[in-house]
Amino acid sequence: MSTKHVRTTGDLVRFRAALRIDCRGCGATRTLNCAEAMSAFGSAPLHHVQARSKCARCGKKQATISVLPPL
Repeated sequence: MSTKHVRTTGDLVRFRAALRIDCRGCGATRTLNCAEAMSAFGSAPLHHVQARSKCARCGKKQATISVLPPL
């Protein structure tokens, strides 16, 4: 699977990929499977997901997202 075609959370579902969200502020990491990402963000572009993600530990909006291939 090439991650260059994953642009929305809907694409995550189509490719059965996961989303990893890292906080640049405190280093916390969270991994969401495709269903969890759709539930949390709806069918949103990934750049919107990155902008909306707020760290549960430190409260900052300094997320970096990565698409993880399916297992």
